[in-house]
Amino acid sequence: MADDVLQMPLQFLKGVGPRKAADLKKAGLTTVEDLLFRFPRRYEDRSRMQRIISLRPGMTAAISGTVLNAGLAHTRRPGFRLFSALVQDESGQVQAVWPNQAFLKDVIKSQQKIVLFGKVEIWGSRGLQITDPEFEIVKDSAAPGPAVAAPDDVQLHTGRIVPVYERTGSVTTNMQRRFVWQALNQLPDDGFDPVPGDILSREGWPSRTAALWAAHFPPQDANVDQLNAFMTPAQRRLVFEDFFVFQTGLALRRHENAQVRKGLVSTVDDRIRQSARAVLPFKLTEGQRDALAEIVADMQRAWPMQRLLQGDVGSGKTVVALAMLLRAVEAGRQGALMAPTEVLAEQHFLTIEGICAELGVRVALLTSALGARDHANVRQLIASGDVQRSEEHTSELQSRFGISYAVFCL
Repeated sequence: MADDVLQMPLQFLKGVGPRKAADLKKAGLTTVEDLLFRFPRRYEDRSRMQRIISLRPGMTAAISGTVLNAGLAHTRRPGFRLFSALVQDESGQVQAVWPNQAFLKDVIKSQQKIVLFGKVEIWGSRGLQITDPEFEIVKDSAAPGPAVAAPDDVQLHTGRIVPVYERTGSVTTNMQRRFVWQALNQLPDDGFDPVPGDILSREGWPSRTAALWAAHFPPQDANVDQLNAFMTPAQRRLVFEDFFVFQTGLALRRHENAQVRKGLVSTVDDRIRQSARAVLPFKLTEGQRDALAEIVADMQRAWPMQRLLQGDVGSGKTVVALAMLLRAVEAGRQGALMAPTEVLAEQHFLTIEGICAELGVRVALLTSALGARDHANVRQLIASGDVQRSEEHTSELQSRFGISYAVFCL
């Protein structure tokens, strides 16, 4: 049941529809699970109500009161109208104004209980007003939770700690609150939880469903600073889940790869090591040598390598990669260095070409910026393994190092 809800396309969530679903898809959100795991950018404490008499210009405040009157007002600008409502609490009155939102005349009416959250300003002779505030008509003061079914019956946008989401196309942060609320109400309490129970018990963390509720609609006593630092128990548990699932997937992949045997197993000897050292313009650091030793050991094993080379900017990761490419080439193979952008690919190409020039190893650059003919030619040369710069260079490489293939950058 939980999996069915989580994998449900967002288009079928009440109020979404095809247009908003298309906007959400642009942000990478296609299913209910995607939506629930897109957490708020920040949280605002709108639970502390100000008395109207305490309002001052420049404040961002939440107030609760009764609508005394409401209506549209024309302005000097053609076609531009203001909707305003006079709101009163036990301490005084204040005007709330929404520019060019005529539809509110059918939403906000006299004698309604209302909660407002917005910026307090002075506006000409009218004095203090709250401009374009977020609002909710108060029908039920019940706090959000799994037992409540309808978003119209609770306060989602004011009167509580409110999640603020990044706008996505036509989907505003208010809309996302409603969509998330509806989605959470469809989750069963005992749904699938990828984090083992003993870990949850040891850490004192909530279940997955409870954590999602607390991350999107925190309880009234939650610490806003902790929420904005993403350090509450519920948030930490969801971060752990992300890493736990990722690491579990990697472990399964490593297990599967351990059953696979490579078609080609590289051999690295002292001759190859010496040639790699000769081409580098400087002495390798101890860390680089250690990394190379571990990668060489992986290359000589019968199963595929799984390794992450991590280092600060300027620590020499590219040099390590180049050394391993040369060892693959010297062992009679081809090597490829892939880059995520054309700019970075060109930078690597220039660096590698300069270092390899002495050996005569041809470095070919293959990117989408190449014309169709050049692109096809480079791919053909790579596919054939025949991208030697010249017969003269080929003979030199074969006589010096036995090299007859190329390093290329994609």
